[in-house]
Amino acid sequence: MGRGQAPRNADKLQPCSGWAVLLRAGGYLIIVVSLFFLPQVALIVRYNNGIYEQLDAVPEREYAVVFGAYVFEDDTLSDAAWERIEAGVQLYRQRKVRKLFISGDNESNQQADAMARYARERGVAEQDILVDPLGIDTHDTCRHFAQFASEGILVTQAFHLPRAMWMCEREGVNIVGVASNRLGLLSKRGEYPLAIYGVRIQRFLRESALTWAFALGIYDRVSNKAEQLEQ
Repeated sequence: MGRGQAPRNADKLQPCSGWAVLLRAGGYLIIVVSLFFLPQVALIVRYNNGIYEQLDAVPEREYAVVFGAYVFEDDTLSDAAWERIEAGVQLYRQRKVRKLFISGDNESNQQADAMARYARERGVAEQDILVDPLGIDTHDTCRHFAQFASEGILVTQAFHLPRAMWMCEREGVNIVGVASNRLGLLSKRGEYPLAIYGVRIQRFLRESALTWAFALGIYDRVSNKAEQLEQ
């Protein structure tokens, strides 16, 4: 090969190298995305058999643990909050539970109090309602409930249940779950199918991130408002 003469296969090597880089990057991306979702998928599989979508099939327990959700400034319950507390009320009225442990962030429009008020209006006796005003996050609710009982029925939407069940189980509570959004309580769920699926994807992404945060010990360091108020 003479001086200054390019290798015969140079033109072939360059395109192949470019494709190799893209394929390698794509492979790394698939691995990262898979690892991000893996813990949440594992929780969904693990707790699937303990999640009920029909109240008749739910085993009896002393407590239903109703997780708080957004309440408007005029004390009107959001669909998520109403669905959760209505499911808890129905468990009580069907004698699946004897008491409601209602947990929410009372610094955010009195979540727990507003939901407890709804339960009383629906016929739940005052003495059968325990209000946890410092259920600022899911783990707070589990920590606080573990001080009252060693087993219970968690009441929240299906997307939230696997992580909630894991956190409560880590606190030593024997739990099953009721998926409040699968009971047919709401007559309408969103206006547009595309928007509904967008919300579901967003929730799955959020739950996956929070599951990782809890597994890595970051969750309670970042969301520690209740712990500070308890001191």
